[in-house]
Amino acid sequence: MIPVLSRAQMRAYDRFAIEQCHVPGIVLMENAGRGAADVIGRIVPVAGKRVAIVCGAGNNGGDGFVVARHLLGRGAEVAVVLAATHERVTGEARVNLDAFVDLGGSVVAIDASDLAPLDAALGGADVVVDAVFGTGLDRPVTGFLEQVIARLNAARGHRVALDVPSGLDADSGAALGAAVAAADTVTFGYLKIGLLTPEGARLAGRVHVVDLGVPPSVVAQVGHVASVIERSVVGGWIEPREANVHKHAAGNLLVLAGSPGKHGAAQLVARGALRAGAGLVTIGSWPDVAAALESRVVEIMTARIDPARIAGSLDAMLAGKHAVAIGPGFGLDEAARIAVEHVVLGWDGVKVVDADAITLFAGRAECLAEARGQVVLTPHSGEIGRLVGKRADEVERDRFGVVREVVARTRAIVVLKGARTIVASPDGAIFINTTGNPALATAGSGDVLAGIVAALACSMSPLRAACAGVHVHGLVADAWRARTGADRGLFAREIADGVPPVLAAVARGESPLPA
Repeated sequence: MIPVLSRAQMRAYDRFAIEQCHVPGIVLMENAGRGAADVIGRIVPVAGKRVAIVCGAGNNGGDGFVVARHLLGRGAEVAVVLAATHERVTGEARVNLDAFVDLGGSVVAIDASDLAPLDAALGGADVVVDAVFGTGLDRPVTGFLEQVIARLNAARGHRVALDVPSGLDADSGAALGAAVAAADTVTFGYLKIGLLTPEGARLAGRVHVVDLGVPPSVVAQVGHVASVIERSVVGGWIEPREANVHKHAAGNLLVLAGSPGKHGAAQLVARGALRAGAGLVTIGSWPDVAAALESRVVEIMTARIDPARIAGSLDAMLAGKHAVAIGPGFGLDEAARIAVEHVVLGWDGVKVVDADAITLFAGRAECLAEARGQVVLTPHSGEIGRLVGKRADEVERDRFGVVREVVARTRAIVVLKGARTIVASPDGAIFINTTGNPALATAGSGDVLAGIVAALACSMSPLRAACAGVHVHGLVADAWRARTGADRGLFAREIADGVPPVLAAVARGESPLPA
């Protein structure tokens, strides 16, 4: 897995490299800036192109001066604008400012009284580099610097941010008032956790990681806050089946889902589970739903929940099952509550708890900590917010903080869905998925995911099943977009049907995307 660092951990990383490994800070800055220049040169051939670099007074500005020097040497026409006075630039940043100037470069300082030099630099630039704020920013951007960021965003050149887009909180991924919206972000050393939220990913664009010339062993000294799920790791978890495997050994799964008007949710969960390898899937639902499904499903069995003896009828369905997926379209009435609590709290197997089954625990998340067996929660931001009394927008402003709170209160594995899905476990480990695209914003997508995770939990640990499930689910959408060129129009059932070839490719160590 790929380490992801917080603001404090990245500071500790730099300090350890300088103080313990004796790598001078100016060398780290040089490696960062040179690496960023290399990335910019791959994105846009810079020889003869106009490049505007907007620098702050701190180390992020110092990185910008290094980029300016290297691009100047590669034949670019470089204009550097300093959003501060020259006197405020000190230390290693000052060394690199002076080096750029002494090599023939020009740095124009601006303040709120006159933004004309900034407008002139940005106006005709082919490439615009944001080097105003780095990872240290933890306060809202206002006044003069807010105007600078607004002009950066209005520039027509290709925008590249250094380390993180200026104005982005490196920990939460929230915009601190104004924030640069970059097409590409070159981050230094390791990914920062704020780049891996939906808002952070939107503002950062494509993210490129530049090596700082420090061995990976240093991360072991300072720690990391999360890990990015890697395809190669997921592939190692998918074991080939023995020739004599049978359907019960492949995974006997119960899907408790569906209610009047929401039959499709149950079918999509079951379809996702079968396509992910479950050998036997039974949909358990209310009598009228089960009756309607019997004429529509072929490979899937059905069972009726008896409203007069809910617990007893559920116990009969649960016998011999390896895992349960519960909640999609199941309803929020008293009968649904009784059924959900009986299974989620009382059954000692693996439960993938989604949609209505999560909402039925709204305001009483601690109840889930008493559940027998293992619980995997798969909420979106609205559902996880209801668990702990927060609005969806509050969750989105602090996704990692809310996930940690819910894990602490429920002792469950939590999968917070979104453009960068988070998987968090009770032992403190956090994993981030980077596969997927906007085509997944389609009705039933989450139902299919619940089925995939539940099926994988029949042959993997629940944590691995959650990580592998979200990764494969996203890869299916990525493969579909690569084939069609579309970012919309994907049916949920197509997600399910795309799972087998993606699983096979990942298990072989290959990319499922078309060449």
